[in-house]
Amino acid sequence: MISSRQRDILALIETEGTQSIEDLAHRYDLTTQTIRRDINALCDLGYARRFHGGVGVPVEGRNISVNARAQLNSNAKRLMARRVAGDIGPDATVFLGIGSSVQFVAEAFREHQGLTVITNNIHVALILCDAPAIEVHLTGGLLRHDDRDVVGADVIRFFEKFYATHAIVGAGALSAANGVMDFSYSEAQITNALIENSRACFLVADSSKWTRNASVRVAAFNKLTRFYTDRLPEDSAITSALENSAMEVVLCGEDNK
Repeated sequence: MISSRQRDILALIETEGTQSIEDLAHRYDLTTQTIRRDINALCDLGYARRFHGGVGVPVEGRNISVNARAQLNSNAKRLMARRVAGDIGPDATVFLGIGSSVQFVAEAFREHQGLTVITNNIHVALILCDAPAIEVHLTGGLLRHDDRDVVGADVIRFFEKFYATHAIVGAGALSAANGVMDFSYSEAQITNALIENSRACFLVADSSKWTRNASVRVAAFNKLTRFYTDRLPEDSAITSALENSAMEVVLCGEDNK
């Protein structure tokens, strides 16, 4: 379990990039030795990567582990998840895809009645073990240890056996020009399968995703029904891209509760 300060450091390197030890010590009014202990703990867990004089994300161009992602912006993800769950009634059939934001949605679903969930997300399945009123279908596939999910052609074929009322998907990154982006082709294929085999698709992604760089295109915004986020960046290109899509935007930040 990481401390609240270590969680803050994770959020900083995720949203603002590499951080120096000196700057972090000044920010928290602590000694550099204390900050180094925090950084060492995060690096030992695989959540961060140390370099001379500072700390950054583990490997450029790759996503960090799902456990680390779940620590980032967790309050925003919890607020988004509650809103999503509140907008989906009983007896729905829901695809829950890859990512830490989707895990928070699963937690918010626990009290739902008569829900059918189809997922390749191991964390989602474990969360819903405590919800006997929810029928859970777990796909087979190739296990990704760091991401706690399964991928591959078997996953896509399994999802194609259903037609869901709703698909809940996350994103590795968001781009005004390219829409939803991700870090691997296998993730993009699965998300597209969820979109194509559902009546409505809800994207759940916090504002930090606009600052990330992922190389695989997943879907344009006009392929999605609704976008749940904590806040929108003040960027004219992003505003224009969202306005030109058919996607509804739902703000779920602290000011929008």
